[in-house]
Amino acid sequence: MKRQLAGILAAAMAASLMAGCSTTNEVPEASTGAGNAQQASAGDGKGVQLRFSWWGNDDRHQATQQAIENFNNSNGAGITVTGEPSGFDNLQETFATRYVGGTNAEVMTLNYDWLATFGSKGDGFLDLNTVKDTFDFTQYDENFLKTGMMNGVQEAIPYGQNTLGFYLNKSAFERYGITELPKTFEDYEKDAAIVTEKDPDNYLVVSPTIRFAATYYLQQKTGKAEFNDDYSMNWTAEDYQDAVEWYKDMADKHVFCSREDYVENVGNDPVSVAQNEKFLNAGYLGVMEWTGGVASNEATLKEKGDTLVIADLPTIDDAKFKGTMAKPSLLLAIDKNCKNPTEAAQFLQYILNDPEGVKIMGTKRGMVASKAAQKTLEEDGQITGIVKEAYDFTDKADVINEVAFFEAADFNNAYQQNYEQFEYGQISAEDCGKAIYEANASALEALKAQNQ
Repeated sequence: MKRQLAGILAAAMAASLMAGCSTTNEVPEASTGAGNAQQASAGDGKGVQLRFSWWGNDDRHQATQQAIENFNNSNGAGITVTGEPSGFDNLQETFATRYVGGTNAEVMTLNYDWLATFGSKGDGFLDLNTVKDTFDFTQYDENFLKTGMMNGVQEAIPYGQNTLGFYLNKSAFERYGITELPKTFEDYEKDAAIVTEKDPDNYLVVSPTIRFAATYYLQQKTGKAEFNDDYSMNWTAEDYQDAVEWYKDMADKHVFCSREDYVENVGNDPVSVAQNEKFLNAGYLGVMEWTGGVASNEATLKEKGDTLVIADLPTIDDAKFKGTMAKPSLLLAIDKNCKNPTEAAQFLQYILNDPEGVKIMGTKRGMVASKAAQKTLEEDGQITGIVKEAYDFTDKADVINEVAFFEAADFNNAYQQNYEQFEYGQISAEDCGKAIYEANASALEALKAQNQ
């Protein structure tokens, strides 16, 4: 991890010397760095200029841009926010480039692991306690807010809880004559046999990364999370071997998508499949996904006339834990060098707690953690259907909360690269499990040295 981060940061440093780190279609031409941003004071007639960065699908972009426009027109304080949306590709590299080059937006959306990578010592982002008179933190559960803390500093606001689950295209199952959705892994195997008898290239569930399914399996098997906050690990090389053997068996039976099929139809990276052609055409009858992606997955299937539902959590044999994993969905932070932190906090208050902003933002980022926002959306009729099911699912599910560095790229790469070799018959399951274990242990040591 340390070597990988060093590479990313080195590339970012080099890129920062070229064209102000601007990236086509992602950074407005007139934008400048957060540390050097031209944030004019209200007294010079220009008002306060802020930028807000995020990523997502079209539905998220449209809702966010509308909220920005409404805020600009109604704040009465001369604050103008400019949106900086992007897709899902190269998120960490892009963020690192901007962060190191000082061109990141004043208000930023973060992935959970970025908090550990860039703010582990509590000084990577603005201490939000300095704007507590502007942003209403009382709307958040005190323990959940701690997921936005590093070294005791509130560096970010967790948007909502992401819970991993199985989301199935009910209409597609029905077209195969399956009227009762699977509840156990044995049910999935039986249903996969029915589906593939007619369509051999189809799979029941696509997982954006094998690691989601493997982690689900090993948490149930061991009753423990993969890592601890002190950078220690709970699983052995034998555990990882067991997980890859289990996943390949499920992929061979077309319960989970094979790595070969995923690369061919989706690509190399773990991305949202909400707009993937094979998912939309029911070549994948379901997705293993965070609750934060449910609304987008449902919206795109609805356009095809299909219905997405949240399935019961299947349990492996002899499970020590019968739940799933959870983490903050997204986090929002303010640049530590922001010259107008109060105004930045005012914008966050608008989109996260204020009824007007909350209604516009809606459920496009999944479930909200703010009690005020949840009440607003319930009263506005936006927490219905699959989103209401997701709230109920989250309330009921037993979860193991992942550490902030869980999704660091080195861990995903350890699975991806080694599992591919195993699936293609280039290495044994034993060697695969050992390689994943050793790669993770090395990455943890680097993270510990870097962050402590």
